[in-house]
Amino acid sequence: MPPAVHLRPDRLRVHAAEATDLATGLRAALESGPEGDRPELDRWHTGLRRAVQELAELSAVLVAAADNTERADAAAARVLLRVDPR
Repeated sequence: MPPAVHLRPDRLRVHAAEATDLATGLRAALESGPEGDRPELDRWHTGLRRAVQELAELSAVLVAAADNTERADAAAARVLLRVDPR
C-alpha cells in the first residue's frame, strides 16, 4: 500500500450529506408551516430561508474540501513514493 497522509475526505462528505439533509428538512418545514401576514411568521420564514441557504452553501464547500483533500492526499502519496519508493 502506498504511503498517504489520510486527510479524511470521507468524513467531510458525511458532514456535507448531513448539511444537505438538514437543509431539506428545513425546506420541508418552511413549505408545510403556517402561513399568514404576521410579523413573527415573516421573521421565522426569513430565518429558515437563510438557514436553508447557509446549509446548502456549507454542503457545497464541504464537498469541495473533500475533493481538494483527496487530491492533496494523492499528491502527498506520489511525493512520498518518489522519496522512498519501498
